[in-house]
Amino acid sequence: MIFIDKKSKTPYYLQIYSKLQADILNKKLKSGDVLKGSRMLSKEIGVGRNTVDNAYSQLAAEGYIESKKGVGFIVQDINEVNLSITNTESNQSFKYESKNLKDNNILYNLSYGDFTDDLFPAIQWKKYMLDALSEKNMCKINKCIDGKGDILLRKQLVSYLNNSRGVCCNEDQIIITSGLQHSLEIICKLIFSDGGTIGFEEPGYDGAKVVFKNNNLKIEALEVDDKGLKISELENHKNSNLNAIYITPSHQFPTGATMPINRRYELLNWSYINNTYIIEDDYDSEFGYNTNPIPSLQSIDKNDKVIYLGTFSKTLSPSIRIGYFVLPRHLLNIYNQTFDKYNNSVSWVDQYILSKFIETGFYERHVRKLRLKFKKRFDLFINEITNMNSEIKIHQNGTGLYFILEFPKKYSQDWLIKKALDEQIIVYPTIQYWQNKEHCPKNTLFIAFSQIDILDIPDCISRLNKAWFSDI
Repeated sequence: MIFIDKKSKTPYYLQIYSKLQADILNKKLKSGDVLKGSRMLSKEIGVGRNTVDNAYSQLAAEGYIESKKGVGFIVQDINEVNLSITNTESNQSFKYESKNLKDNNILYNLSYGDFTDDLFPAIQWKKYMLDALSEKNMCKINKCIDGKGDILLRKQLVSYLNNSRGVCCNEDQIIITSGLQHSLEIICKLIFSDGGTIGFEEPGYDGAKVVFKNNNLKIEALEVDDKGLKISELENHKNSNLNAIYITPSHQFPTGATMPINRRYELLNWSYINNTYIIEDDYDSEFGYNTNPIPSLQSIDKNDKVIYLGTFSKTLSPSIRIGYFVLPRHLLNIYNQTFDKYNNSVSWVDQYILSKFIETGFYERHVRKLRLKFKKRFDLFINEITNMNSEIKIHQNGTGLYFILEFPKKYSQDWLIKKALDEQIIVYPTIQYWQNKEHCPKNTLFIAFSQIDILDIPDCISRLNKAWFSDI
């Protein structure tokens, strides 16, 4: 019987995974045994069916069980596998438990989204904050602002987005939000009012996926390759029931692929013919290190089918919750009718500060400085990892704040994570970005470098080298 500890911080699916894995290794579950169906098991232990499916998918991905059509998941004969340390020490729960060690025992956390303390422009932020709180602005502080956001910030964004990303819009099309997920919540209410289906990159950003799940949308996985979303995948959806597609064309998350211009036009043509919206998440376009930024998909859209999303979390701070999206003109009436009585969720003071950043040119200078700092970290990381082991493949395109490492097949990501933790370093898996977990290469890691100082990178790589390759 599987027992779920609901007080534990370990996700339910990992608790199920760990118990079944132990039973298989201890021979309580023998080769050829058929696991209970996910529906039956979920009812027995009181969890959602998707939770059990995720646990089964992880076990299948690692080879403990195998799916057989018409039968279910069958336990594999582990004795016939040439076990190495990468298999015998497999246990994913540690990567969540390690968060409890962060403050006292972790030297380096290679997480995505957080920054080192030196990157926030505190002096300039404080300057404009005091200006926002001055007597001349008291009338604005004591009044509700437009539901779409402060008009000054939206006007500044019109010019900035056109110059930096080629986005063509006016201030009425821009809605200021408290981040990507808030933006997606609003968009779901606009174009999925009666439910529907969203096309989603496989693999894709799990932070967006959860919003679509919580809005009861059917999520259809669309495969990506080294050029982003495969248009051939969409050919299976002619006269499609897809209401929209969520994509990251300029820097596919997490593979790093950049969609070339010919494929972008193919996608736009497909969108127009099938009357399907494209939700373009342009989350880190500021950080291209070797080439000029690629114009946004919205900039070449002639049929108003692209909803453009942006954020300031990657250029200012993840805790200052400011994002935005740009609506096609023909959706404005629906937006105004639906959200006419809603107040804007972002502090006017923060919006004022950001508008002054852009207006004075400080924001562009700040981004240039960030790009230079991150490029130095990126280059050093790539160089150090290349020298660490020539068998490691680095998946990157000279853009963004992360990359993916691919190890030889004998390594599994859970073992790699555990061994790194022994050296006081947190690294992260890739499996959470896959809907079909069994398709995720188990020998990959997701590495981000925005939360590590450049001076610490050599020591970090030295420790990882010791963790992963000292016994070879």
